[in-house]
Amino acid sequence: MSKRKPIVLQHTRESLSDGVFRTLRKAILEEEFKPGEWLRQENLADELKVSQATVRDALNQLVGEGLAVRIPYKGVHVATLSFEELENIYAMRALLEGLAAKSAAEKISTEALQEMKDILSNTIVNNDPESVPLAREANRRFHEIFIEASQRRFLIRTLNQILDWIDPMMLYSRTMKTEIGLETRLKWGERDRFQHTRLVEALEAGDSELAGQVATEAVEEAWNNLTELIFEKSNNE
Repeated sequence: MSKRKPIVLQHTRESLSDGVFRTLRKAILEEEFKPGEWLRQENLADELKVSQATVRDALNQLVGEGLAVRIPYKGVHVATLSFEELENIYAMRALLEGLAAKSAAEKISTEALQEMKDILSNTIVNNDPESVPLAREANRRFHEIFIEASQRRFLIRTLNQILDWIDPMMLYSRTMKTEIGLETRLKWGERDRFQHTRLVEALEAGDSELAGQVATEAVEEAWNNLTELIFEKSNNE
């Protein structure tokens, strides 16, 4: 097993297998389990103090959501994403977030808009290393707000799954690990401030076309920056 802190099952009103699923899902998204790491059924059952059948059900849910992959006769491991897969996912995200923002501009509540305004500053990376995980978390919530405001059930579900797929690969989660300079981080932070402000203004004005355009362009630019990050890292290795 990898060297990490033990995961602890939080008991709630949901079924035990759902509780194990959410516990493992959280551990994957927080990178306690690394991409490609095996999720051994017996070890997890011992660690979480549940039956192997319960863990098996939870692993099936993770596989169903695309966060894990089952290899016949070998087991289940945390999903990894190739460059081509990432490219396809970001293309889908750009299209679907544009649709969500376009729909949200017609339906978003005053309360939701205020929440976006309240957390906007937290989505910005600054010269404090602690701002990186904070920005990662705030960015996820910022996007969730307008996606949920679209009130399009299947679109919301699909986009949440896409955000889960790329969360461990998110720009902010890798920034401190790839020797990206302070100047570049601050430039990206200002880009986010500009884009997020434009999106809030478009949503508040009820301008669906502009909101959709801004959301799409923001994802496309994020992909361009991530591409640079990937190639810079590979060239330095």
